[in-house]
Amino acid sequence: MSLVPEDLRSAELTAKWELELALISKGHTQKADFIKQMRDYASKLVNDVATSNAKYTHDNLTRDKCPDCGKFLLEVSGKKGKMLVCPDRECGYRKNLALQTNARCPNCNKKLEMRGEGEKRMFVCKCGFRERLGDFEKRKKESGASKRDTENYLRDQNKQNKKEGNFALAAELAKWMEQQGE
Repeated sequence: MSLVPEDLRSAELTAKWELELALISKGHTQKADFIKQMRDYASKLVNDVATSNAKYTHDNLTRDKCPDCGKFLLEVSGKKGKMLVCPDRECGYRKNLALQTNARCPNCNKKLEMRGEGEKRMFVCKCGFRERLGDFEKRKKESGASKRDTENYLRDQNKQNKKEGNFALAAELAKWMEQQGE
């Protein structure tokens, strides 16, 4: 924000433009005059930026250097998690820091992040839960139940209920009707 010109940050400029647009809508001023003013103002801003010696610094700059070009990497959040990215677009270096997974935390049931590389990979949750990948896989194997197992069990239960005619709502309705008849 410190690089943006003062008048562009002010609410006064926005109010002035809104007033001009209102006058145009009422037919008191010409649209072409306003467009010319905007173009002149934009040209002035571009010229000011080009001649300025102010430097933009990223607030997400890390101390890690790019192995390809040597510039400091930026930490960004992408669709699949956090990553380190080289600020030089021609370089294009990227490194994943944390991936968002579909695995769920056993404590709070939120999605877990996978961090680290190789054998040091671990699942981390916002609630503070941490578990190494090997321990996670062992726990999943010991539990024995997978999502597919649960789906198959529910499907079998539905088939059995339809075959027997055992519908929970129908049973409750029958009980209610018995009570009403008494």
